Amino acid sequence: MPARLTLHLPHRPARVLVIREGETLILGRDPGCDLFIDEGRVSKRHAELRWTGAAWTLEDLGSKNGTTVNGEPARRTELREGDVISFGGLAGLFERLTHAQVAALESERRASAEAAARIRMPEGPAPDLLLCFLEAARELTRTERGFVLVVPADGKLRVVATAGLSPEVVRDERFSGSVGAVRQVLETRASVVLSDVRTDPRLGRRPSVVSSGIASLACVPIRHEGTVLGVIYVDSQKLGPTLSELELETLENMAEHVGAILAAARAAGQEDRPSPAAEGALVAELQQRIERVLQAP
Repeated sequence: MPARLTLHLPHRPARVLVIREGETLILGRDPGCDLFIDEGRVSKRHAELRWTGAAWTLEDLGSKNGTTVNGEPARRTELREGDVISFGGLAGLFERLTHAQVAALESERRASAEAAARIRMPEGPAPDLLLCFLEAARELTRTERGFVLVVPADGKLRVVATAGLSPEVVRDERFSGSVGAVRQVLETRASVVLSDVRTDPRLGRRPSVVSSGIASLACVPIRHEGTVLGVIYVDSQKLGPTLSELELETLENMAEHVGAILAAARAAGQEDRPSPAAEGALVAELQQRIERVLQAP
């Protein structure tokens, strides 16, 4: 019977692998492994996943940080439905699948790839483009609301597009918790994607995140030639479906495209103006809220 192994990577989409009877897989940080895991806690050849003819077993291969199944060392341990696995601290979940479930997963992946391929960023003035980018990001991530920030030459973040945000939400002091992800992206220059914010050790325990009910989020830098020109942030108050690596790659490619257009507009002397749909008191309030949170220690 086939199975599914889900690896919960920090700040990235979960890695989902469907494994079939007869396979033997070496998991590790060496690119030559059957399942390459680019994570510092994982050894080059970390563990072996083997089909015995009746079940799947997991064995640690002398890794530095160890492999466990439900907290116990993996010594050719037979895997059962719902087992929680740790590869040196990287969490995983093992699940048995029916052939019908495998077919449904493959169909879902094809649909996701087709949806990503349909998204094309239009050319046009930067303010209109930023709003289009935000709407495309919401569609791709299946989130409810969001905003786009740009980083002008003076370094002061500016809100240039919003979607799905009401004045009541922005005025709610608890909404500021979402800006923690923005701060993290600006510090690390890398995307943050969480299908369940509660599982993240840095953001999930922030009282503001818990009280405002933020369940899933994606925050991606807008870059050009290594410089961060802005950030796009989207979130939802309901748990989102797992964002695939393909979907994140699509979102980041869109952000790079936007970054190139922003850079060209700035080179031509054009200012980063808010989209007409983002003008008014709502943007001003959100701007002030973000500034206060980012300036806080």
